[in-house]
Amino acid sequence: MISDREHVSAVVKITKTTGEWLTPILKLMAVCSAVLCCFRPAEGSNSRKVCAVILLITVSMLLLFRIYHKRMLAHSREYRLYRAAFSKKIEPGDVVPLLVMLASVLIPFYILVITSLKSTIEANDITFSWFPKEGIDVSSYRELFSYGTSTGITMGRAIINSFVYAFIQVFVGLFVSVVSAYAFAKLEFKGKKILYRILIMTMMMPGCVTMTTAYVMFEWYGWTNTPLPLIVPGCLGSAATVMFLREYFMGIPDGLLEAARIDGAGKWRCFFSIMLPLGKPALVAQFILGFVTAYNDFVAPLIYLNDPGKYTVQVALNFVNGTIPDQTLIASAGVFSLVPMLLLYVIFQKRIINGIAMSSGLKG
Repeated sequence: MISDREHVSAVVKITKTTGEWLTPILKLMAVCSAVLCCFRPAEGSNSRKVCAVILLITVSMLLLFRIYHKRMLAHSREYRLYRAAFSKKIEPGDVVPLLVMLASVLIPFYILVITSLKSTIEANDITFSWFPKEGIDVSSYRELFSYGTSTGITMGRAIINSFVYAFIQVFVGLFVSVVSAYAFAKLEFKGKKILYRILIMTMMMPGCVTMTTAYVMFEWYGWTNTPLPLIVPGCLGSAATVMFLREYFMGIPDGLLEAARIDGAGKWRCFFSIMLPLGKPALVAQFILGFVTAYNDFVAPLIYLNDPGKYTVQVALNFVNGTIPDQTLIASAGVFSLVPMLLLYVIFQKRIINGIAMSSGLKG
């Protein structure tokens, strides 16, 4: 390998480095152009022709780079062995797609935040600016809480409702799921395999199939316009959580439970003293993921809740988005609803990753 300190011609340095970093960019452009060419353009638009031209140019450049690369590999030793110092530490083929994905996630979020900090006139203007020209204005966040005096919907109350509804159903449902997973993984009883197959089969049924019958049932119980249809079904556990925790518990050696039973421990003592401590990473991950899912649920609260004081944050955000013409207020409501989940992810990021890993945490 030729180091940067050794004599290498400038042409080799420029062409080799440019080719390494430009090739993945051109590949992404070619793929995106090819996909866009498949869509029908609007009437009078030449977008498909533009995409076809971009695709032709990128493919041509890739072929030229490929031919030049092969030729230089065959005839130039310094080209074959040289790599720039930063290319050795950062692989261009991995970094460029990650940067594109990062930009696709951060740019919409930046637009949302920066819109919430603009003045009402600037935010509702036809032309978009990447930074507030009239200065940062946080009045929209104050209006977001005072707006509920006339409509009965406040984002603060909606977030509290979302947290309460989600926490109760996820906490109780996770306990039911972990007990079921423990039984399916470590206990022997008649019909265990058949019951587990039936449980997994329920995951194949779309939720929209039972939506009408569920509403009729909850209406007959008198639960509509109450939080009970949102809380009670979740308290019964989740088939997906049972499946995940069962596979996690299967990785725990049976010898630990047998040793505990020899010492006189019963099934519940083994569950609370062995399975729960060893399954803590998976339980934390499932709790956080389930909480995020329940917090972001939109359809069920929209169907069962009619009282604005009982709305969740997603329904309140939809109401704000559909009735308020002020873009700053809409953007500030979106930011306000996103912040709790972002904080939850930042705080528990390592626990989520560790819990998803399918291992029991034992050595050897």
